[in-house]
Amino acid sequence: MTSPAVGQPAPEVSFRTPDRETITLAEQKGQSNVVIAFYVAAFTGG
Repeated sequence: MTSPAVGQPAPEVSFRTPDRETITLAEQKGQSNVVIAFYVAAFTGG
């Protein structure tokens, strides 16, 4: 898998919310701004 170029749309992915709901980027399109932050080993207990 290659990374998208700067300015290109992000690939379709899904995420689990703190309320354990699954949401997708497509569902958020046009709703609000989306910020995705990745933290190594966050909330994994390790």
